[in-house]
This record gives sequence, C-alpha cells and structure tokens, in this order.
Amino acid sequence: MNEKSPIRQFRDAVYQKMLKRADAGLDLLDALTTAGHVESPVALSEEVPFRRKFSMVYDTLDNGEIDAAGLADMLCQFQPGDSETLAGFEVYATDTTFNERPQAETLPEREWLRHSKDEAAQAGWKFVWLVRLVERGTSWVAPQDVQRVPRDSTPNQTAGDQVKALDRRSPAPKVVTADSGFFNQVFLSVFLAVRTVVALVRMRHNISLYERPQPKPKGTKGPARKHGPKFKLSNPPREPDRSETFELGKLTVKLAAWHSLHMRQLPKLEGLALRVVFLKADGTRRYRLPLWAFWTGPLTVPLHDLCLMYLWRFAIEHAFRFMKQHLGLNANQSTYPASVLLWMRWCALAYWQLLLMRYEVEDVRPAWDPHPTASASHSLTPGQVQRAALRFLLRLGTPAAAPRAAGKGTGRAKGYHPAPRPRYAVVRKTKKRPRTAQNTLARVV
Repeated sequence: MNEKSPIRQFRDAVYQKMLKRADAGLDLLDALTTAGHVESPVALSEEVPFRRKFSMVYDTLDNGEIDAAGLADMLCQFQPGDSETLAGFEVYATDTTFNERPQAETLPEREWLRHSKDEAAQAGWKFVWLVRLVERGTSWVAPQDVQRVPRDSTPNQTAGDQVKALDRRSPAPKVVTADSGFFNQVFLSVFLAVRTVVALVRMRHNISLYERPQPKPKGTKGPARKHGPKFKLSNPPREPDRSETFELGKLTVKLAAWHSLHMRQLPKLEGLALRVVFLKADGTRRYRLPLWAFWTGPLTVPLHDLCLMYLWRFAIEHAFRFMKQHLGLNANQSTYPASVLLWMRWCALAYWQLLLMRYEVEDVRPAWDPHPTASASHSLTPGQVQRAALRFLLRLGTPAAAPRAAGKGTGRAKGYHPAPRPRYAVVRKTKKRPRTAQNTLARVV
C-alpha cells in the first residue's frame, strides 16, 4: 500500500494531535470506525482494533486530550481533492445536534431542548457543527469543527465563531448554508467582518425585510435613513429583479430574486432574497409554501446555483443520522463535559476515516443486494465503506504502540468515601412567559 496515501497521512497527523492517551485513543478511533453499531463506548473494547482492556475506554475518554485548534487546521488541509464547488465557492453547512440527558441531574449547564413547538422540552446539551459538503447527490461531508454551546452563549454565537475561524484558515471563496434558525443579526453580523465567507440562510415565509433607503435630502437635519419601504416575503411589493426556471429531476423549479434587501436589525448587510417554488409535471405546486433564502454574496452568481447550494445542505442531516445510528454520536453518557465533547470529536474523526478510504476499500456487499456493484457516477455510501473498513485498517496498520502490562492498580484507599456529586438546575435561556387567565383556562381544559 502506498506510504503517501491520504488515509495514512491523516492517521499519522491525528496521532500527533492527540496530546494524552494517544495510543489508546487511536485504537478507540479505529474500533469506532469499524463497529457499525455502538451501544456504549465501553462496548468498543470488544472490537478487533481495540487492543486494550475495557477500563482503558473510560480512562481515554476521561483523561484523553486532543489539540482542538491544531486539529481544525489539520482537517482543513486534508479535505479531499475531488471535493466539489458551486459557482466557484466551497460549500459548507452549519447545524446543531441535541444530546438529551433528562435524568442526568449531575450534568452541569444543561438547558431546555425542543425539536419542535409540538414536542415537550427535554434537558440536555446543544452542539454546533460546521462541515464541508463534498459530493453532490451523496451524503458525504467533511466535518470541520464541533463545539458544545456553553451556558453564556447561543448556537448563533458559537456558529459565528466557527465561521470566523474558517475565514482565517483558507483564502478560497466559501459559502456557509444554514436553516432558518440562523437567520438573525447575531449570526449574520459575522459576515460583515469576514472576507472569504458569504452566507446562504433560509428565511421563514412570514417575515419582512427592508429596501435600500432613499438618500437624505440636502439641507435637512437629523441622521440618514436606515430603512426603505417594507418588503413582505408573503406578498412581495414589486416585480423580481431576476427570475429563472430549470428542471430538477421530475420537478420544475421557478426562481425569483430581489436585490438590495436587509434585516431591520442589521441594515449594513444587504443581500438578495431568493424565492424557490417547486412545480409538479401538471404545473401545480409541489409544496404549499415557497422556500425563501437570503444570500450575502455577489449578485452575479446564477440563481439555479444558489438553489442547488441550499438543497445540497441537507447532506448534513444524512451525516447526522449516520453518526447517530452507526457511530453512536450520543452514546457517551458521561457527566463530564470534556469527555462528551471528546467523544463527539472522535465520531467526527471516524467519519473522516471513512471519507478518506471510500475509494480504497473493497466493495463488499451481501449476495441479496439489488445493486451488487458500485455505480460509476458515485462513490460508496458511508455504510458500505464501514462494512469493508475493518479488513482495510488491518492491512494498513497503525502508528499506535501496542499495549504493555501495567500491573494491578492499587484501587481506592481503605476508608475513603467520596462526597456526593452536586446537582445542577436546568438553565433557562429564554424568558418565562407570564401565565395569563386564558393560558390557565387552556391548561385546565
């Protein structure tokens, strides 16, 4: 096997970024990459690549350490050379994942999590991810960073810090796509300060933007106007500046764009409002409401490329599903924040290993697979790569040192009784609504 292969270089670089428990950490990473189903971190001790006792799983997660800043810079360098671009932009996506821990009273800084307004809130942690989208039509992504949202921050502030770091790492033009939860002045204000990154963020259909204000008349007093006429997305007041139609599979997509619009809270950031309508073969709408997106980049980009950029963003959802089902993204139930974050980064690195070996592993499929050979137009899926990862890694070898006998531990001192761990209240980051007579009556009914 080629000594200069990207996967070998990647493993050597990851090994160098592990500051503590590097040998056990790399074994744990290989076990996570090949397991296929992770019930708990300690279950990985039964996998072939993990050459140590099960107690080293706990020790690695509790005492292991990795150079997070150096790791992020390293991952930027190892992006696959065949990663696709659109309109000359590298396409990234940001989103949040939840780690629900409703019964963990000793877990610090838990906050209320709600997937939708119709579901009950549960206590837990939020994590913000930034990934690069690799190949259109597939679920492959290249994770760049994952951070836990601390008590004194929000997902928008954490994602904004990730965008600033991304701007410093590479001079190439980049676009970050995000859903409507990131359409606010906290996240979008970052794009006034960065030079190489622009935003493509979904908007709710019932909000209002503002036109560019008219110049202040000469000789009048007072400050210059910040806002022009109101622009309601549900009822645009004027004809679009640009429009376009293209075919996407069996659907016809109608695009319309309005230039020089801004949020009321952020008048300095002007952008383009893009309306996307999907039509069926008979000309009727595929969805009742159109999709709206806000673009802060150059107006010369074709509208169909903007539409494809945002639709490509859904690859991050497929990556999350794979990491939860096959890499045990939320399997670490430790009450130590550093341990849980380290496990999340291990999951991201395991996904990276699958990404870099996708063209080098054998296409191992069961006899009953309806497609016994890989498609020439697309690479293998993450699940197909994981099925062949074990034999590939065994042939590749590892830079981690073999375990050595350490003798029997002394254990806990006789008569020692640890104090009970403190309990923490759940953090509420939003103001509690005052209870009115109407709400009280609704609760009773």
